[in-house]
Amino acid sequence: MKARETLVWIATALAIAAIVHVGSVYALPRFIMSRAMAAMGTPNAIHHGKRADSDSRGVVRPSPDLLYSTCPYDLSKGPLRVHAAIPAGTYWSVSAFDANTDNFFARNDRQLRTRTFEFVVTGPGPGNIPLPPRDEIVISPTAKGLILFRTLVDSEDDLARVDAARRQATCEIISLSAPSSSKGG
Repeated sequence: MKARETLVWIATALAIAAIVHVGSVYALPRFIMSRAMAAMGTPNAIHHGKRADSDSRGVVRPSPDLLYSTCPYDLSKGPLRVHAAIPAGTYWSVSAFDANTDNFFARNDRQLRTRTFEFVVTGPGPGNIPLPPRDEIVISPTAKGLILFRTLVDSEDDLARVDAARRQATCEIISLSAPSSSKGG
């Protein structure tokens, strides 16, 4: 009887460990991301954060030398067009994170040869509209996620110029009824 009780205890402990593991690996990142995205504002719109200070926690481990802009997205109504102005003479980057907190896309000013950057985020699976061939298409593994822009402020004298450039960024759903040639494609 003692051996049987030990086996039941071991089986129960393994079952609990499996549930905790699945919860940690699968559910916890989704929960964290959904809470973070809800705090960042309306989906499919750009939100420019204030300059990071000791109380800032909208972005994990924020740097006071960076200006952050975010675009939580929900692709249930269609693909998302993202446009940004890249300020000259300073570091700039854009990253995309899926609902699991996984980074699936990133570009920075050194990889780009222009002062603006535009791309389209589309969801997994069928139902996406045709897009002009010049657009960079980024496929999000999940329908919801987050676009994060970072811009370095090298000098306080540059703050106004860098802030003005980052505020030119846009995120907007491409209408599913819009013809694919609507941008002159």
